[in-house]
Amino acid sequence: MIQQPHHDMYQPDTDKAWNALHARLQKDNLLNTTNQQTSFRRFSPVLKWAVAAVLVLAIATVAIHYLLPAHNSLPLLTFQNNDADNTLVKTLDDGSTVYLAASTSLSYPVQFAHDSREVSMKGNAMFDIARNPVKPFRIETEKIIVEVLGTAFNIKTDDKGSFELSVLRGKVKVTQKANGETAYVVAGEQASVIDNHWQKTHNANSTLLNNFIRNMRFKDEPLDRIVQVINQNSSRKVALKGTTIKNHKLNVRFYNNDVETMTEVISLALHLTREVRQDSIFISQ
Repeated sequence: MIQQPHHDMYQPDTDKAWNALHARLQKDNLLNTTNQQTSFRRFSPVLKWAVAAVLVLAIATVAIHYLLPAHNSLPLLTFQNNDADNTLVKTLDDGSTVYLAASTSLSYPVQFAHDSREVSMKGNAMFDIARNPVKPFRIETEKIIVEVLGTAFNIKTDDKGSFELSVLRGKVKVTQKANGETAYVVAGEQASVIDNHWQKTHNANSTLLNNFIRNMRFKDEPLDRIVQVINQNSSRKVALKGTTIKNHKLNVRFYNNDVETMTEVISLALHLTREVRQDSIFISQ
């Protein structure tokens, strides 16, 4: 029997969660019962979604290491996503959310300084920045510095030094390190560098965010921050009742995210109670 340790170190019983969900699906006749030994690939479409939502240990390589830059005494954590099939989601201590695509890394402080929020990244990431007018958010790439107060946008870089930014919400300031040339990019615009000058075009990709949130993974994320991300991307809101469950940390992966399935698997894995009321879902001890 698995004993439950202190709440902030609690590890979910994922096998039991899946067995319980499997039993419920079978009771509701949602399984393909022609062959009980059928492999995952031959399950019904409904079960595929549920199976894919089961909590798992990390498949991608998530590297966490400490760096001590000369200009900042705070240690930095570096997350790297090497999983081509899933977006690695990281929530920061200011309430901002970063979605890392494959082959993308993010370096950030354990706790932001009192007067600034600074991170660095390589690759392809979606940022949803919590607004704070007195504490701007700054992202450093190899050749570009990005500064915002609160907005949502996508940054793409590569090993050759190319840069592309697409803004979904708000306004973003971008500055080239080499020549100091600055541009302001607003929602619906895309900016890139051509011949060392900023070029802005209309961004017609309305499904950009969906590409990041379709298959999400969380690595050692507290339950309250996972719920925060779910609520950012769902019209049906999830609420946690009680303070003791907020710090439960999970390793979880979701495919074709559906708030009903996500909350049910989380509740089963953590032995929590799930209650659906109209347009809201409540999770409690």
